[in-house]
Amino acid sequence: MGRDNGRLVEVTVKAVGDGELTLETLNAAFRTIMEPLRRSAVQQRRAAGQADGLVALARAWDESGGEITDRYLAHLAVAYEQVSRVPGHRAVNETLADAIGRPVGTVKGHVLRARKAGFLSPTGMGRGGGAATEEARKIVADQG
Repeated sequence: MGRDNGRLVEVTVKAVGDGELTLETLNAAFRTIMEPLRRSAVQQRRAAGQADGLVALARAWDESGGEITDRYLAHLAVAYEQVSRVPGHRAVNETLADAIGRPVGTVKGHVLRARKAGFLSPTGMGRGGGAATEEARKIVADQG
């Protein structure tokens, strides 16, 4: 990794010895690189009052092993509501994607699944917003 005045400006991934880069090794390298960046982004959002929900969301995602669980969807709904209520903040899906280290398109699909599963209130076609449901809040309170 190359840094310039504390900013990450370059990342190089190479196979070790006679090894080759596989999907598994690239995913592991990506997670190793993303974790400190994700922590930094969460710390920057702490001032905006978004950190608690994002930290819990990231933990639920990590603990799910990348699986879409009810616990993860409940945390996603709660974090979505928290981030969407920050005045002037429009990049809700981008913020959630940063928190879990996944592409924005993937998170949009997860938000849709949270709505369909009854963890996030429905909205009009193509409209953002919504609130975490009581079911989502109960799961978050019971399972952390």
